Amino acid sequence: MGGLKTYVLGLLVAMICGTQALAAPDLSRDPARFFATCLGRFSATMEHEWLMGRDGEQARDQRAMFETLLEAVAPDSALSRADILHMRIEAKFAQAKLLQVASFHTDARQKRYAAGLARREIGSCAALLLG
Repeated sequence: MGGLKTYVLGLLVAMICGTQALAAPDLSRDPARFFATCLGRFSATMEHEWLMGRDGEQARDQRAMFETLLEAVAPDSALSRADILHMRIEAKFAQAKLLQVASFHTDARQKRYAAGLARREIGSCAALLLG
């Protein structure tokens, strides 16, 4: 399994280096920070899909990929396990709040804004994945 993680991480790094237009933070500093944030966002998206009566399969698969990526880079990260967990929880809470507002708020303008922001946040993560 370690070889697969190395291969996947290598593919990701090659893709990031070749992509100039990504709306993602600089991963050269500490990719664990970004992967933890994306993992939290996809966790919230997956749970929101379930709560809305959908299967959430795509979000589940994307979440699993970021979990693998985070596991691969976490040992080399300057962040502690507690810091990584905090980032995941914070990102999950923020994404869940956006999805709740987008689905249930009574103000149509706030619903549109929250939906757009939720799409952009998750889109910056999804743009890193192949397929």
